[in-house]
Amino acid sequence: MGFFDQLADSFRSAVGSVDNDLLTTGILGRADLLAVDLSGTTMQFGNGLVERKCTFSLQVYLDGETPYPATCVQRVQEIYIPQLVPGQTALAVRVDPAILENGTDAAVVLVANQPMGLTSSAGDPVQALTLTVDKGAESYQVQVGNGVPNSALPLLFPGSKLHAKIGDGPNDVVVDWAKGARA
Repeated sequence: MGFFDQLADSFRSAVGSVDNDLLTTGILGRADLLAVDLSGTTMQFGNGLVERKCTFSLQVYLDGETPYPATCVQRVQEIYIPQLVPGQTALAVRVDPAILENGTDAAVVLVANQPMGLTSSAGDPVQALTLTVDKGAESYQVQVGNGVPNSALPLLFPGSKLHAKIGDGPNDVVVDWAKGARA
């Protein structure tokens, strides 16, 4: 990345502009609005409406993945800000696909599962999974929804030891079905 690209990225970040690469390559999902923090930064282009830089706290939902919290910065026309009610507003979002690849490897044990009557974007049935996450002395249980490919259905039994990825939060757990059962 050259100097001018870095300068442009810094400017977009400072004023809350849309990341065009994310719009092009991001995974489409939805998010529940948890909070809005309004900054003092505003912009107006020509005779257009005044836009304010806002920081949004979100709960993001992607097909076949565990919901997770996220924060983003975006400019919003001020006349629309009163419509952004935390706890009552759902938004369309684009997510960087690399985020899903950066989790920490973990071992989980399936405690229970139940079909949710949903299908992931990959066409896999989504199961509600109760998992014990093995973190040594800090093991804990979590309930998540994950898409389960047909090839992984034989792994859906209580006590099944599975590979998973864990994100930043304790509920950010995704079973890695492609790796199969753990030894």
